[in-house]
Amino acid sequence: MNEKLIRTITLKNRLILKIYDGSKRLAGDRWLISIIARIEIPVRESLLSLAVQATADEIRHALGEKVIFEQKRVRNFIDNKEKDETFKNLYDFFSANSLPYLSHPMFAEKYILKKYKEHTGKKAWQEKPDSFSKHIGVDEGD
Repeated sequence: MNEKLIRTITLKNRLILKIYDGSKRLAGDRWLISIIARIEIPVRESLLSLAVQATADEIRHALGEKVIFEQKRVRNFIDNKEKDETFKNLYDFFSANSLPYLSHPMFAEKYILKKYKEHTGKKAWQEKPDSFSKHIGVDEGD
């Protein structure tokens, strides 16, 4: 998708929010209207003061040096005459409803921990033996 950076906002919590227009023509005079909000969150020890059973190094090893927050709002099959107004409405809705949440002082820390928990949960699930098959009496050799 072609993304065009339309705005960069430094939030109260010092994170940088980049807003992109990802809209594209579908067919004839019809459009897919898309607004994309993205924040790169560095995994730093100063962001990780919540009590977790992992160090910043363990989290960095699992997730990398930064975590990307991304949120998309999309409207499909919009008439060419309505595309600018539709984009403005998506942008206004995002600004009114998401900026306070993204600006919260604990947003980065909580988002990193959420991603870490998702990662460790996924990893644990993938590493578990297939106990369900054994529980229901299915022999993997069948």
